[in-house]
Amino acid sequence: MSERPTAHVYVDGFNLYYGALKGHTGRKWLDLEAWTARALPHCDIARIVYCTARSQGRANDPDLHQRQDRYLRALVASGVVEVLEGQFKSTNVKAFRSPGAKCGDCGAPTGQCSCGNSFIRVQKTEEKGSDVNLAVELVRDALMQPPAVALVVSGDSDLQRAVDIARGAGVEVLVADPRNRGWALHGDATRRVSATAIEACQFEETVTLPSGGAVRKPTDW
Repeated sequence: MSERPTAHVYVDGFNLYYGALKGHTGRKWLDLEAWTARALPHCDIARIVYCTARSQGRANDPDLHQRQDRYLRALVASGVVEVLEGQFKSTNVKAFRSPGAKCGDCGAPTGQCSCGNSFIRVQKTEEKGSDVNLAVELVRDALMQPPAVALVVSGDSDLQRAVDIARGAGVEVLVADPRNRGWALHGDATRRVSATAIEACQFEETVTLPSGGAVRKPTDW
């Protein structure tokens, strides 16, 4: 009887969140170990790398970072998922008003605004480093401890070079684009990101931590 192939999984957390989880309360408490095992039923998953950045609370959502912290603690509780953190950057910048958009001050459409200003000041939030962390881990593993299969959960085309290097090193790379576009990132094959599968692979309401404590799913997520 042949051994099952070993697989590593590399997840772009923000790509997954905005592509398949945001706006759906029944999907955000996602058990990555269960979900990826479902996506790779014929493999033994030896490593799951979850690349993200710590969010910051906002005026309209001051508890955002606390909910994310609960989820990250639940993810690493089993010891299978490794979280690699980048940085979350928030800045106030000027942006050109979109044609037809209404002014937040006077309520008039662009072009009829009594403020007479084509620019508005907005809070711009950016996640930095996750794509780089994912690419580095994928290439490093492919060259130093290659799995038979690598599943990349992202639709970021900036990762294409890293995917190509891993494939060139003999790793079968599967791509699961959270938006199921099929054209942004290319590997040896694709895995569809199904809402049904995500909703079936949620953590229990309470996750026990290695310390003996517990973390509960946020009620207002």
